Amino acid sequence: MHRKFVISLFAGVFLLLSLAAAARTEDQKKTASKEDRLSGTIHMIDKDASTIIIRTGAVRRRVLYTAETKFTILNKPGSLDDVIVGRRATCIGTQREKTQFVATRVDVRTK
Repeated sequence: MHRKFVISLFAGVFLLLSLAAAARTEDQKKTASKEDRLSGTIHMIDKDASTIIIRTGAVRRRVLYTAETKFTILNKPGSLDDVIVGRRATCIGTQREKTQFVATRVDVRTK
């Protein structure tokens, strides 16, 4: 009788931990999918302020980049040197304020 109780207890703990791990994975998926996307033409680059101005139609948006921001060109590894005025770019990151977008990735396209 004691043996069945211990086995049931271990099975219950295992089930509880499995459900907790599944819930945590689901939360991570939701968090990861909340990144915003901003596309447009590169209008200006200010390396001193770590900003890129992206123009979408008549609207200009400020994109901040950090040391962790990954730069790609046509989805292949690139660098900040590939960010050239007049090229198209897609920035992926989070909208911090109404006028401030913090990029985790900047993918540069050709004209």
